[in-house]
Amino acid sequence: MILEWNDVSLSNIFSFTIPIFLFSFLTYLFLGTALIRRKYYLKNLREEVRIDPLEKQIIVLDKRSRKERKIDFEKIKAVELYYSWNSNAFSSDLGYSKIVIENNAEPILITQNNINQYHIYKAFKNKVTINKSRFVNNL
Repeated sequence: MILEWNDVSLSNIFSFTIPIFLFSFLTYLFLGTALIRRKYYLKNLREEVRIDPLEKQIIVLDKRSRKERKIDFEKIKAVELYYSWNSNAFSSDLGYSKIVIENNAEPILITQNNINQYHIYKAFKNKVTINKSRFVNNL
């Protein structure tokens, strides 16, 4: 505690504020990552996506309504891959693939836990337009 303002030095101010900012930043990272993980988890509860290489279709199953939607490979305009280097043995990977469909339809988001991005890259090698790697990827 400082009793006289004349004794305040710049090093004292830094020694008190740097740990506070560091703690705040790390808390923001951990809580933000947890919220993004929850989004991935909820998306996987709502939707399941499969690739049928023989029929050349993507099959999207809405788990709530039990409706199945099939999309031919020819209708896919572009594929964006977002990799995450925030993976470890105790948690899920925060990477996803975004498949853009013709006619401005809503894109399909496939989490890394649903289908491995390598399989998506292998199926749509010539349609990949974005290939990014980040700490976390928000849906």
